[in-house]
Amino acid sequence: MRTVRVAPGVRQTVRPVVTAIAAGLLVTGCSAGPVNGAVHVMSTPPAIAATPTAPATGYGGLTGLPLSAYGTSEQDDVLLYRTNAALVARCMKNLGSASQAGRQKIQATTKTQEDKEAIHPAGAWGYIGSATAKRIGFHVAVPLPATRSPTGQALKDYNACWDEADKQLPSLAGTKGWKLTQDLFGQSLQQVAADSRVGAARERWSACMGAMGHPADAPEKVAGGPWDTEKPTSEEIAAATANESCTQSSGLAAVYFAVLTGYQQQLISANVEVLAGYRKQVRDRVDLAARLLAGLPAT
Repeated sequence: MRTVRVAPGVRQTVRPVVTAIAAGLLVTGCSAGPVNGAVHVMSTPPAIAATPTAPATGYGGLTGLPLSAYGTSEQDDVLLYRTNAALVARCMKNLGSASQAGRQKIQATTKTQEDKEAIHPAGAWGYIGSATAKRIGFHVAVPLPATRSPTGQALKDYNACWDEADKQLPSLAGTKGWKLTQDLFGQSLQQVAADSRVGAARERWSACMGAMGHPADAPEKVAGGPWDTEKPTSEEIAAATANESCTQSSGLAAVYFAVLTGYQQQLISANVEVLAGYRKQVRDRVDLAARLLAGLPAT
């Protein structure tokens, strides 16, 4: 299937064409090894408070991590996307395809903290708050709006306009700093997964789930399903509510984020120079986007 690009660094199939804002480092994969000059450090279990405090939501926990300070913020992503969309729209209009260009504009609506929590559950084990658990269970995926897709010449024009826009505002994805932050984030996730304190918290979580009538040996399995119904069932709501309660009582979220923070701080300390350079690159790119957008018609 042909693809069109709908946001910097993001490709989307032409059925449907949708808007998508990357959420910085909220979703990352684990890398197998160091890249781009990343400095490996010996994994030393970081000291944490005797009774660490869990973040209010998984979204807040992830955005508050040390490595999340490097790269783009959610507001930066909105600005970069809006600028890219405006550049593409102007190009499409010049090519006589203004109607298609208008369909690419971003839906930059303000989200409540609860919305953000549901959209961005943290980690592989699905840390969600009680309000989300009771309301939608593990149905945290954001439904994509159906839109008409460009076809034929309009699709060719769109891809050409994307390439032109990318020259004016190059994506940060794939740059040395971007790859480094992805690699370091992946390393920190591997380290926290192997930490005995997190393992002990997972065991406490499992015991709690069994006591509540939802036996499970791994939080990610509970969060993963099978919840393929259109709407959350009563069984799913019950499992999600139990998961949220056990996550809190076991201290899993509190320990997980405290340990992860410690490992990330070690990795940052060993890679200060490259990360500082990437932070400056991000700011320069965001400033460029603001200048470009100021000179473009609204989309």
